[in-house]
Amino acid sequence: MEVSCFGYNSSGLSHATCHSRTQILHTWHAGHQRRFRNKNNASKYASVSRGRGVSRSCAVVGTEQPGLLFSTGEPAAWDEAGVGHPIVRYYLGDNEQRWFMWYTGKSTACHDIDGIFPSSGSIGLAVSSDGLQWERGHGPISGARGESRSKDVGKVLQPNEDWWTHDTCHVSVSDVQILSNSAVDSPGGVYWCFYAGGDFEQVQVPEGLRVTDVCPTEREGLRTRPGLAMSQDGRNFARIEGDHHTGALFDVGEPGEWDALFIGAPQVVAAGPRDMRMYYHSYDEKKKRYVVGVATSPDGFRWEKRGPVFDGAPEGAPDDTFDSMGAASRCVVRDIDTKQYFMFYEGVCRAKKRRSIGMAVSKDGISSWKRCDAPILEASEDDECWDSGSVGTPWAVSMAKGRWRLYYSGSDKAHGSSWNGIGVALSDPEGQVFHGAPVTFTKRVA
Repeated sequence: MEVSCFGYNSSGLSHATCHSRTQILHTWHAGHQRRFRNKNNASKYASVSRGRGVSRSCAVVGTEQPGLLFSTGEPAAWDEAGVGHPIVRYYLGDNEQRWFMWYTGKSTACHDIDGIFPSSGSIGLAVSSDGLQWERGHGPISGARGESRSKDVGKVLQPNEDWWTHDTCHVSVSDVQILSNSAVDSPGGVYWCFYAGGDFEQVQVPEGLRVTDVCPTEREGLRTRPGLAMSQDGRNFARIEGDHHTGALFDVGEPGEWDALFIGAPQVVAAGPRDMRMYYHSYDEKKKRYVVGVATSPDGFRWEKRGPVFDGAPEGAPDDTFDSMGAASRCVVRDIDTKQYFMFYEGVCRAKKRRSIGMAVSKDGISSWKRCDAPILEASEDDECWDSGSVGTPWAVSMAKGRWRLYYSGSDKAHGSSWNGIGVALSDPEGQVFHGAPVTFTKRVA
């Protein structure tokens, strides 16, 4: 049986025909255990992240720092020690716009994996009416109902308490979108949250990833795998157990393969009938650089790896090239106007240990990626700025009249490798383009 699968991507409503996994949703009640059945009547259980207590939200007003939307939370907040990796969606109603931002944050109690996965810890939600002024929460969501639910913000997903799962150490959001599929029996579609989760397995750190001479040779949390959680309201999420024995959607590669170390920042694009694509990155120990690969699926549950597709600067490029160490977190968007795929990606410089944002373009989203030689967004040259260290984890939103917003994470030089703020840059409609893609962006000033 085939069903229609609808998803909002950064360019608007996308459509794909998906093959059913022959699972149906048995019950869906916020705050309770979710039960899923397959055609053999075997049951799978999804654990629930449910907030307790009352969430305190704070309106985030404008800032004089270029680009900055908000920085780390106040002391004792769930995101007091790091914020980053924004995933932004907006929905148009009759009389209003509703903006959602799911983002990654951590407290001082969270496991430190900043050198490789900056600020990874838990996942939270902020809301806005214009995508610029955001309301966020101090702690977990409260589970509010009725009219007050629209202002219920805060932490929505934290590391799993089940010892055998892939996400016991830390989680980081990399995509959220509304999809409809016969595997999930729910009117109006469901929020699908794709994330990376790491466990406490001790993993050897490749020499190329040791940021300093005192960096440990083994680290917990380095082995991340892709996870999926679902929600009817974008707040109360139920983890969906994948085919891998850890509950992940799929495993890292075999020893010696390019993605043997970890699966990072899984982002999904509905490209066409029975064609869902998950872009992710890993660190190729042979090439000693970050590489972006893709996996495909007919339904969002069963995934098949297709291999590497992009790795930044060509081999032999000078070490001070902005992406000489490859491409890491990214946002792939299919542009409505040009029908091409734009990849906004985080380029890593080997010489400077700095991250910038680059652009690549492909006609089919798989092969022949054309890379823009210069970054489209860089760290501030002002040492006192919030993003003077690095910028990365781009998320592009297509706006009216050919304009774009580029949401991103930033770190200052004092914080080193930890993301300590989320910002936005605006495209210049009169600026340069690269094979139809915008490449001139200016950090917004409030």
